[in-house]
Amino acid sequence: MPPLPPNEGERLAALRDLRILDTAPEAHFDAVCSTAAALFNVPVALITLIDSERQWFKAKCGIAVDGTSREISFCAYAILSDDVLVVENATMDPRFAYSPLVMGKNAIRFYAGAPLVLRSGIRLGTLCLVDTKPRRFSKLQGTQLESLAQIVVAHIELHRARIAAEATLDERIRSEMLTRASEERYRTAHEKLEQTADLLRLAQEAAGAGIWQWSFDEDVVQNSPESALMLGFHGESSSTNWIDISIAEWAARVHPEDLPLVQAAHTAALRDGTTYKVEYRVRRPEGSAGYRWLMSFGRIIRHEVTGKALRIVGLDLDVTERRTTQDALIQSEKRLRMSKERLALALDSGSDGLWDWNVTTGQVWYSDRWYTMFGYEPGELEAHIDTSLGLTHPDDLKQTLALIAEHFEGRSAVYASERRIRTKSGDYTWVLSRGRVVSRDEQGVPLRMVGTNIDISERKASEHHISYMARHDALTGLPNRTVFYEHLEQRLLDVRRGRGQAALLCLGLDRFKSVNDTLGHPAGDQLLCEIATRLSANICDGDVVARLGGDEFALIISHVDHVHHVSSLAQSLIDAVGQPLDLGGVLVTVGVSIGIALAPADGDMPEILYKNADLALFRAKAAVRTSYRFYEAGMDAAIETRMQLELEMREAILCGSFAMHYQPVLRLSDHRIVGFEALMRWPHPTRGMIAPGAFIPLAEETGLIVSLGSWALHEACREAASWPGHLRIAVNVSAVQFQQPGLEDNVISALTTSGLPPHRLVLEITESVLVQDAEAVIACLRRLKSLGVRIALDDFGTGYSSLSYLRRFPFDSIKIDRSFVNEIDDPAAAAIVRAVVGIASQFGATVTAEGVETRHQFEQVGLDGCTDIQGYLVSRPLPADETTDLLEEVSLNDFVSKFQKRIGLIQV
Repeated sequence: MPPLPPNEGERLAALRDLRILDTAPEAHFDAVCSTAAALFNVPVALITLIDSERQWFKAKCGIAVDGTSREISFCAYAILSDDVLVVENATMDPRFAYSPLVMGKNAIRFYAGAPLVLRSGIRLGTLCLVDTKPRRFSKLQGTQLESLAQIVVAHIELHRARIAAEATLDERIRSEMLTRASEERYRTAHEKLEQTADLLRLAQEAAGAGIWQWSFDEDVVQNSPESALMLGFHGESSSTNWIDISIAEWAARVHPEDLPLVQAAHTAALRDGTTYKVEYRVRRPEGSAGYRWLMSFGRIIRHEVTGKALRIVGLDLDVTERRTTQDALIQSEKRLRMSKERLALALDSGSDGLWDWNVTTGQVWYSDRWYTMFGYEPGELEAHIDTSLGLTHPDDLKQTLALIAEHFEGRSAVYASERRIRTKSGDYTWVLSRGRVVSRDEQGVPLRMVGTNIDISERKASEHHISYMARHDALTGLPNRTVFYEHLEQRLLDVRRGRGQAALLCLGLDRFKSVNDTLGHPAGDQLLCEIATRLSANICDGDVVARLGGDEFALIISHVDHVHHVSSLAQSLIDAVGQPLDLGGVLVTVGVSIGIALAPADGDMPEILYKNADLALFRAKAAVRTSYRFYEAGMDAAIETRMQLELEMREAILCGSFAMHYQPVLRLSDHRIVGFEALMRWPHPTRGMIAPGAFIPLAEETGLIVSLGSWALHEACREAASWPGHLRIAVNVSAVQFQQPGLEDNVISALTTSGLPPHRLVLEITESVLVQDAEAVIACLRRLKSLGVRIALDDFGTGYSSLSYLRRFPFDSIKIDRSFVNEIDDPAAAAIVRAVVGIASQFGATVTAEGVETRHQFEQVGLDGCTDIQGYLVSRPLPADETTDLLEEVSLNDFVSKFQKRIGLIQV
């Protein structure tokens, strides 16, 4: 299980607040994935979000599944840091080597993931790249991947802002509707109050009723003049016609026997309900004897929300239960005031442009921000719907009106449109207009609509940039593969309709990899940009040049009058590309090979024409570099054979169908076996035994040699560990294996798991290994030699600089190529062998002659000073079981005598 970030709880909370998990695909996220796959030339690109127990793919390219468990994901490690996580070969990384994503059918080898950093320490997931082949990943590429990840984060931020904006709009609309309801209640309350006042005046006039109210937070009861007189008080009434009487004064007027009854009625009403009725006696006014009976009706007024009792209002004498609305009026006025204050605050502080449209008159209220976001002063434009529509871009007006009509007709819950608005400067800026009808008449016709304008110009610019990146090569700016196929399809459609001929040129750079590896990726990028410029300068209007990935380009010639025109163009492209380039003060020269297919002669469908042009390119590279070839019928037969062999090779690797054979190395001084060379064989079920020369070059070209070489190294060490301790095992290492990371770890792993001592392992390399990046390779060889591993230079003499490498690195053994052994009677060949022996002796290295098949060759290489031989004269390469039989002969000393008898050194 990958470790958890220290702030995992906060990270998960941030992720879930976004409400983005399990949402539908979105074009801008998909565009980033497509861009990443094209930019880095990988089959799979993903935008992943890491939940508590899973990773979910918000966007994906090149894969069908929607996610995996978090436990096995690479991305769970990528979110532990803000840096890009790069795994160049997953089989060599202990964190992933045994993952089902690596060992299973997915066979992931390469991974690069840039974390999606929402804010400091909060990493939601990754933008990641996946490949089934190991590969290197430069710092520049890491920076490019981080840039794309920042675009993803920007869209996530926009997503979060959109959620917040929608919530704010809903709250504002709800507040507006509450305000309107408050206004309605306010008017209703006024009407009811006026009606109640009229009724009360009538009641007072008809029955002499008295009105009173008592707030529980005060010590006085407010009484009408009639009510005050009923209680025996005289006084001047205020402008509001109320006379204040304290609770103590009122209680003193109540008959002592009735006071507990009145208090109990109040208490019961407070506890059980809102109304009460009680009869009690009060003293008559001063100067009069006795008490007056009053029938009092009261109502408890409670808070609408909390239910707390606030006051009692009521009537005395014969006035039955009536409800006063004064408290409701006060509360309504308060809520209305607060709603207006909140709305005013929202209008003043918000960053959106608010509008309120009277649909009947066309008049619109615009907030100050609405004006200023378009560069106008508040009130500078007429406040009318025609103003907004008149500023709308003509291309957006029709859709805007259609969306408004759709909302008016009730076919959408909310009006929302993205449109361009002309600013005061004359430019256009993108806004998101959202609104909702808040009132309709009895027939459902809209009367009023409110909404906002949100500035989305930055998002639109980002989307435009992403759209451009999705259709253009990020490095050269040329159209990418997507645009290339669109143009090709359109032109071939015209060709199928009889509108002339066209041509497709597939171009592959020669010696680009050497420049890239020698001078570095920045120089390689500069070279590609210069080549793109040269190609673009040599095409005509209407033609299209595109970069398909790596060092591959394609050119569509839209109109072809004669095949000579295509030949002339191809040669001019070769000449242009072949001119020297200055890369940071270093002059380099590269070439270009071109494959050409003509339409309709070589195909009138994009896939067929491209395949045929690619076949012609393959033949051009195979024949003579820096040349062009036209497609010819039958070219695809050889390619199909090669592709079939590659497919079968991949299947054989998965099934473990390869085998190791071992050819002995004989020491000339005593005719004893001193070791074996491990040679790979492919026992094919239908083709029979396939020799290395038939499949090793293909394995190197496709990169399969890395996994094959790793298996061969482990298998050879495992087999040799059971041999007598003086015997060495030699294993060939390809130049491709040196180009991939992990070779040293692989050697250590093979020695450790097998238990073979390092001094018994010999790694055989050819000069081609050193040509790639001599300094890095020699440094690697020195580290391996420091472990005790021996290093041999194989096929010596076939290259042009072998002698210089002998001077720079002390090889333990040198192997004379079989071509010199075959021509050993040629004085020149014999002189070269003797020279090599002399050089090797100066370094203390042994010299092995390969391909010795006759007694004459055996004697001659011995006379020339070779120390060891290898070839059919000693033994053919043997499978493991026959090697065991041979070792038994060696242990019994039978082999030496049999060998000497066979070549005639001992008379039978």
